[in-house]
Amino acid sequence: MNLQLLFRITGIALFIQLAIGGLVTFGYIDSFVHIIWGVVLGVLALVTLAFVFRMQSRPKQLVGLTIGIGVDILLQGLLGFAALGTGSNVISFVHFLNALAIYGMTLAGTFMAMRAGHMVPPSQAVS
Repeated sequence: MNLQLLFRITGIALFIQLAIGGLVTFGYIDSFVHIIWGVVLGVLALVTLAFVFRMQSRPKQLVGLTIGIGVDILLQGLLGFAALGTGSNVISFVHFLNALAIYGMTLAGTFMAMRAGHMVPPSQAVS
């Protein structure tokens, strides 16, 4: 599997998760769907992280970014359950903002992966 494709799939899944979160917020669907989709995203994040760590030459920024996404998704789960348990609008808003941060990191990862895929090793560069 291609790293760019993994980031793109994760980005699409995150977009769907944001939409599902909105549906939950306004009472159109049960929060269970949002929770299950969040688990799917967590698995995608772990697969992406494992893929990055298995790369032969991995950019340090990409490693840091995928670790950040994984940690942020764990934080997101904690925030989500805290918001669900307390019913706090403030925690729900922080949960939403954190989701946007994860989405932004995923988009950045997509572009980093694209750039890393098009880089020429220094030994093959034209002098």
